[in-house]
Amino acid sequence: MTTIAQQKAKVQEICREWPKGLWLPVGEMQRRSPIDKPARGPIWISRCEFSSSPETALRDVLYEICERLQAPEHIISPKEDLALESVGVEFIGPRGNADSKTPEPKISEPEKMKHLEEECEGDMTILYVHGGGLYGPVEYRSASTQLARLTKSRVASIRYRLAPQSTFPAPLLDLLLAYTSLLYPPANATYKAVSPSQLILAGNSAGANLCLSLTKFLLEFNRDASRKIALHNRQVSLPLPAAIATVSGWMDQTDALPSWREGGENDILSVLQPALWPDYPTDQYWPSTPPREHPYARAVTLDHELVTPAAVRDWTGAPPMWFGVGSEERGLDGNRVVASQAARCGVKVRWMEYQGMPHEWMIMLRGFPQAGHCFKAWAEACREFTTKKSREEKASLFEMPGCKERDLGRVEDLMPLDFEEIRKRMKKMNLSRPIWTGRIGAKI
Repeated sequence: MTTIAQQKAKVQEICREWPKGLWLPVGEMQRRSPIDKPARGPIWISRCEFSSSPETALRDVLYEICERLQAPEHIISPKEDLALESVGVEFIGPRGNADSKTPEPKISEPEKMKHLEEECEGDMTILYVHGGGLYGPVEYRSASTQLARLTKSRVASIRYRLAPQSTFPAPLLDLLLAYTSLLYPPANATYKAVSPSQLILAGNSAGANLCLSLTKFLLEFNRDASRKIALHNRQVSLPLPAAIATVSGWMDQTDALPSWREGGENDILSVLQPALWPDYPTDQYWPSTPPREHPYARAVTLDHELVTPAAVRDWTGAPPMWFGVGSEERGLDGNRVVASQAARCGVKVRWMEYQGMPHEWMIMLRGFPQAGHCFKAWAEACREFTTKKSREEKASLFEMPGCKERDLGRVEDLMPLDFEEIRKRMKKMNLSRPIWTGRIGAKI
């Protein structure tokens, strides 16, 4: 596929066909998600859990900061309703002396972990957070395995709780537990600890949202640099990671920005996410009981700074950020707001925009040169962040069909609107959202 016309035609075909797919009720879609398939080929996969801590300090401090950032109209479920649960994780790493048909060996998970860690080069770990609109499906091993192969490093891909059964801040609490567990493994852990200077937060779509939300939480926590909390019977600090690297991030859950409302003709997403379509199939989980406007949170809460990273005013002190985005994504402006606002706060930011590419192009258009280019750049960014090599702070557009680079100027100037106007639009959009009730037995 070598011409611009051919690439555009394929993008348009995918964007037409994707909404016609078999849309299942939320619960059935989550059950059918291939969360755990046997590993095949030149990768190691070791499955385990990040054990919940006997203390409630992680939950308590998360709620403390949720409340610190809470506006009067925000509605957050009581912390007593949110349990601190263990989080499933699969560790992924490169496997030598294996071809594409080599099956997963029949050995214990701790033995797989030992081999996995022995074959990784260096100490870097990528904490990978999958997308899926925060409600599923969980089908992103193709991304996590790519990062493991290209970086030759350990990737920890977690299974956080999903909406609508688990609302804000449950998925964020699961990510916080995963993050602290990598820094401070409990005594019986089968995996090695990682230094924060070697830990990268990475994710796509809704997973990218959670990565930035965790970063804002950590910034707020570390206002008191000497602060510690109880975790697995010891007192620990909560340092920031080495960097954040995201692709196709869903940074504005209010869906209020111009690229979402006015663009999107060549994106797989519509103005309404699938679970909010008028005829999306219902089940015992969605619509919720009582019904609400959004799977993840009440509408008035969608502009909370730990729900929508594009609502964050102050990123001062954040680690370096890397963004990969498609120019046809409805969520483009949400990423622009986060990147430019972070750069204005002194954060080192690298912006890589791919001309003509829709949401999740690096996964859906694997045969395109843009997909391979993005994965290589993503992996290279992770390596450079942990080796302290200087990364250029700039914004670039990679043009169709072969990724020729064009300068977009300063990252600070990517902001699509005045920030105060953005915040006003978010609140206005929140107030306009209807309660979603669905239609029993409806079909797409």
